[in-house]
Amino acid sequence: MVIMSRVDRGLLAVCVGALVIVLVHGPGLVPVPALGVVAWASVSAVQVVAVWLCFVIAGLPTSGSAARRFYRLVGAAVAAFTTSSLVQLGVAVVSPRDPRVITGTAAMMLLQGAGALLLTVAMAASPLGIAGRRDRTRFWLDATVVMVGVGLFAWQLGDHAVRHPDPADLVKMLVGPASFMVVAFGLIKLALGGNALFSRHTGMLAAVAAALASINAGMSETLARSGHPSWSSALGMLANLALVAALLLQLGEVRTGGADRHRGDRGLHSRMPYVAVAASYGLLVWSLLDEGLTLRAWVVLGGAMLGSGLVVARQLAAFADNDDLLARLNAKVEELAQARDVLQRAVLQRDGLAERLRHLAYHDSLTGLANRTMFRERLSAAMAAGELPTVLIIDLNDFKPVNDMYGHNAGDQLLQAVALQLSRCVRDSGTVARLGGDEFGVVLTDPGTSVTDLVERMVLVIAQPVRVGTGARRAEVRVRASFGWATASPGEDMAVLLHRADLAMYADKGLSKR
Repeated sequence: MVIMSRVDRGLLAVCVGALVIVLVHGPGLVPVPALGVVAWASVSAVQVVAVWLCFVIAGLPTSGSAARRFYRLVGAAVAAFTTSSLVQLGVAVVSPRDPRVITGTAAMMLLQGAGALLLTVAMAASPLGIAGRRDRTRFWLDATVVMVGVGLFAWQLGDHAVRHPDPADLVKMLVGPASFMVVAFGLIKLALGGNALFSRHTGMLAAVAAALASINAGMSETLARSGHPSWSSALGMLANLALVAALLLQLGEVRTGGADRHRGDRGLHSRMPYVAVAASYGLLVWSLLDEGLTLRAWVVLGGAMLGSGLVVARQLAAFADNDDLLARLNAKVEELAQARDVLQRAVLQRDGLAERLRHLAYHDSLTGLANRTMFRERLSAAMAAGELPTVLIIDLNDFKPVNDMYGHNAGDQLLQAVALQLSRCVRDSGTVARLGGDEFGVVLTDPGTSVTDLVERMVLVIAQPVRVGTGARRAEVRVRASFGWATASPGEDMAVLLHRADLAMYADKGLSKR
């Protein structure tokens, strides 16, 4: 068994009521003398329910401050409509055959105008959900364009045939378009705004209610004169039933936590003003073909021109926004280009620094030769690859006297000169390294290299005089060197190989001292 909630039962009652209204008032089954009393009594009762629902929703704990303010204002607006209906009910009871029972009195129109004003205030006070001054400006321009277009249609549908209008007629001429514009504002707020205080389905039902009420306000006089007053009363009752249905739906969604604050349609946002202006000019053509250049046509023409001006202003604002956006985009592109250049320079500097650090880690800073670390790595790699490299150790014999006599700068110049000569002798057949102080080492990996011939060349080039010192202390010096070498045996340890080469060098140094 399906158990219906109170909201569901209320919605079902609204649907049944709408069906009864259509079946009874459509064919005109209610006699004219009783029509006003029945219609206004029914409308008043439904509106009282709507007022109650507004304040119930406003009092729910889940309603925020903006929602409470919105639904209280809507409730006050519906209360004004209820008062106008009660005024009409009184007229219907006193004078049931008075045409104003259906078309409305001046008091009714003033009260409905007050209700429409309160609705407008409620809509205007609700949050747009649109961030940014420019976006809000575009929204209000679009809203004004659409409201002008809707107001023109309301003006066109209104009855302006009264030659000597009384105050009630004048009020009706103004209230009809005003009601239509309130409808337009509600629809615009629903469609274009970024954040509404009601769900999408509630907004759609409320828009239907307002549209029916606005059509009734604009066409009640015409329907009464055409012999269909029951249609006008039916429109009024259907409008109020739709409002109650909207409030019931919102109440149910708020209580169950299903209410959502929808976001506006951006595509609709951009199309609606142009559609409104195009419709305004279409309405102008219709008015000119139907009546010629009458007051009604002049009003439509003025409204169409006003809408066109607003669209132009909106477009100019959009162009300004586009220019500003392009300027900011170009600035960002320029910033990115500058950042890219800075990043590229930083990467190059990083790579250069890394290369320099790597070079310093494996090279002697004075001579530019490989240092002890690279010397040992090259020797270890060759032996690990199964090669049988030859290690040559070179030690300068007369280096200390040069340092003592001419200074450390002269000693550095001598070391640089010796390093250059050794590199020229070895070339691509091995790696020359400064092992420290005045000691050098060579790793020979080319098996075709004659170590004896290489050492003889080294002895000759090292013995060449070298200019050292500066100024008055400039001189030519000669040094000699001691050499020792050893060729690796299969499976030999690197330390053993180096030790054998050192022993050979020291043996040569001992011979040179004799």
